[in-house]
Amino acid sequence: MSLSTTEAVQEVHRLALQQSVSRILGTEQEWSRFNTIVREAAERVDAEKADFRHDYQTRLAEARQVILREQSKHTLEHPTPTGIEKAPPSPERIDIMAINRVQADHERRIAAIRQDEVDGYRGLSATVREREAREAHARDRHKGHARDRFNLANQQSPYLAKARTRSGPTQ
Repeated sequence: MSLSTTEAVQEVHRLALQQSVSRILGTEQEWSRFNTIVREAAERVDAEKADFRHDYQTRLAEARQVILREQSKHTLEHPTPTGIEKAPPSPERIDIMAINRVQADHERRIAAIRQDEVDGYRGLSATVREREAREAHARDRHKGHARDRFNLANQQSPYLAKARTRSGPTQ
């Protein structure tokens, strides 16, 4: 089955985001969360595909019933002009419409699972960025701190500085 342009772009975006997030992970906890997102998404997609294959005929029968109800409901908006009869759709047409609905519903479920996966990656990425920002802030706060303390500890008093430069008996 070929993907539409939108689905192809979404799939490429999902894979690029997955790869991008995997590059910036730093802690065991982040890796664990990343692997959980990947595993749960794969399990949900596999379960949906298995359910689709297993329940296909049931879903198709339900879709036929929905289509028949939609076709037979009465509307009071615009009466049919005289001389024109509204013929019900043929059984073949109902089957085609039901197949299309079942397939579209399946694709929507898969897309929702993929969107949840992308949302998980974005959340994880935000968590990693927050951790990196905290670490950068701590580095910046302590940057030069040791050097400043060393210089402060090694400072000489002005009296001792002058005393070392004096020559002669006054020293």
